[in-house]
Amino acid sequence: MEQKQASPIQILPDLAPYKASRIQSLGLKGLHFGSGTNLHLDCLNTDVMQLSETSGTHTEPERISWIGMKFYYLQHDATKQFPVEDGSFEWVYSEHFIEHIPQQMAIDWLKEVRRLLAPGGFLRLSTPSLLRYAEGCLDKEGRFFKEHAKRLEGMGLKDVPLRPAWMVNQIFRNWGHQWIYDVNEIRYIASLAGFSENSITECSFKSGRLPKLSALDLEHRSDESLYVEISRD
Repeated sequence: MEQKQASPIQILPDLAPYKASRIQSLGLKGLHFGSGTNLHLDCLNTDVMQLSETSGTHTEPERISWIGMKFYYLQHDATKQFPVEDGSFEWVYSEHFIEHIPQQMAIDWLKEVRRLLAPGGFLRLSTPSLLRYAEGCLDKEGRFFKEHAKRLEGMGLKDVPLRPAWMVNQIFRNWGHQWIYDVNEIRYIASLAGFSENSITECSFKSGRLPKLSALDLEHRSDESLYVEISRD
């Protein structure tokens, strides 16, 4: 997949693997998984997507690029080992990524996240909430499904039905989703990845340990999302 950018792209001369000292010298405190074109400051944005500017310059796999002399981006497949030294980041941010990969791959990804975090660092993760959909099925007034139908229509779907079975099936079968979580399922896979069970905190939209990080949560996903933060011992 390729995405055009209006901003100029400059590929840094560094070659992978990247040392923690180099990450720190660039001022990159965090790692933003699955960023797409939703780039943020003070972190290394990463996605499998190739970004290209109108002149033809484009990002390259496993090379850090400077986008618009403002954002840092690494074109990388998140299901593979990340080409950065252990303990390089204070935080990792991932919004609606983990549901797109099989559960065993999600466990392996969480192991990689744990490796990349410095001791005391943490992961902020959001994903569609299985509990929210289950509660929606039991709500005779259909409040959640009515709200979510409006958001789906805002994303381009037309004539979204309000049938509970349709709503549940679309979150499992549409969008390339592989596994849907509740907080206990997140706790289960995080423990298999080496995080302690008491390291997981359930949060809410735009609320968490680091305000500038939780502020990255996107509004259009807030109604259906589970938010958790997982700390590295």
